Amino acid sequence: MLYESLADSFAHQIETGVYPMGTKLPSVRRTSVELDLSVSTCVRAYHELERRGVIEARPRSGFFVLSNSPVSALPTIPSEAERPVPVSCRDRILRMLDAAAEPDMINFGAASPHPEFMPSAAIAKASNRIWHTARRRCMTQAFPPGAFELRAEIAGRLGMASCEVSPDDLVVTNGCQASMTLALALVCKPGDIVAVESPTYYGLLEVLEQRGLKALPIPTDPETGISLELLQKALKRWKPKAIAVTPTISNPMGVTLAEEKKKNLVRLAEKYDTPIIEDDVYGELVASGRRSRPLKSWDHSGMVYYCSSATKTISAGLRVGWVLVPTARRVEARYQQYLASVSVNTSAQLTLANYLSTANIHRHMNIAARGYRRCRREFVQQLEAKLPASVSISRPHGGFLIWVELPKHIDTTELLSSALERNVTFAPGELFSPDGEFKNCLRLNSALESAEMSAQGINILSELISGQM
Repeated sequence: MLYESLADSFAHQIETGVYPMGTKLPSVRRTSVELDLSVSTCVRAYHELERRGVIEARPRSGFFVLSNSPVSALPTIPSEAERPVPVSCRDRILRMLDAAAEPDMINFGAASPHPEFMPSAAIAKASNRIWHTARRRCMTQAFPPGAFELRAEIAGRLGMASCEVSPDDLVVTNGCQASMTLALALVCKPGDIVAVESPTYYGLLEVLEQRGLKALPIPTDPETGISLELLQKALKRWKPKAIAVTPTISNPMGVTLAEEKKKNLVRLAEKYDTPIIEDDVYGELVASGRRSRPLKSWDHSGMVYYCSSATKTISAGLRVGWVLVPTARRVEARYQQYLASVSVNTSAQLTLANYLSTANIHRHMNIAARGYRRCRREFVQQLEAKLPASVSISRPHGGFLIWVELPKHIDTTELLSSALERNVTFAPGELFSPDGEFKNCLRLNSALESAEMSAQGINILSELISGQM
């Protein structure tokens, strides 16, 4: 694609020092005239550089280089899996979550940003309005598919992301993980195979274990995402019943697929008649602050089951998510959701709907994206300053999670035991694999309460890691 070639050219010039950190890039119009390219091509190229976290847009000022290339190397690409494997991760996950609940713990482990990054005051006002105007309704149950007001607001926001959907195609759930559980229940039965990214979110592995499904890990590049070539090979050989992916800011590595790759992934699913379970919980937290298009926006045959929630963007405590299902599966989806939870908290649904209808969401997402970008940059700089040169660190395209790869001989599950003794917790890499990979990796949450707390935790981790070098 022409815009990608232009983005690559600018990225190379940034890496080689033509445009140092903080430098303003040529305006879109100047680039268009000098290179004889359309304005739209130049705009797409600059947005692609934003997606990569290389530049940032400043209102009424232009595009500026964020930073020079990181000192550390990128994590390695995992090897191809030999076969699908059963999943067993319950005990390890519970251990990490128990530690994260301790009040004095420096919590690098759970993928939850500090409440300061959430619009708590606006949510409180929305809640007060709802309890004042709809108190009786808040005391009743909102049976599946959920409150119409909320589904209408979500459908409207998805429409702005190029997804033409009806509120009737949405089912409200208790968070994104519950949405993925529901989607998998609709397309898989126990013993079936599900293709997943490698590494992948441990919550997804937990769902697969719960439903008796096998995971087929597909190697994922820390810059470009899941390998479509190896995915196609797996589709031919193993014929999985579903593909579960996070195409925008994947967890744990923070990769966002380029738009062309997203389109090709949907085409691949259509070719092999394999449904996609799309986790888009981080979709509005891209580094640029501009909402990334979901896979669902290229789905014209009902292959994509779109799952998301407000837990990473607006309020983790509301525990409200949603799944978008094909029209033909509406009735079954609603019944499965009724069996799973009967009802999702009515006041939480109405509060979120009221917030979405009254607040400046675009402004909040931009502020959140900038805040997370600052946290990531400072966090990675501290890691690079404290950790040995042999450590590799991811370069997320947004969000607040950092993936770190240590030398092969270090077992991060054992390292966690030492860290807990010093009131630091993190997510060991083994959690993100169904077959014991990534034992020398760990995932860290950079969105803590303060930079001082992050620095303290990084100092402790660096001491523990250096002691094992």
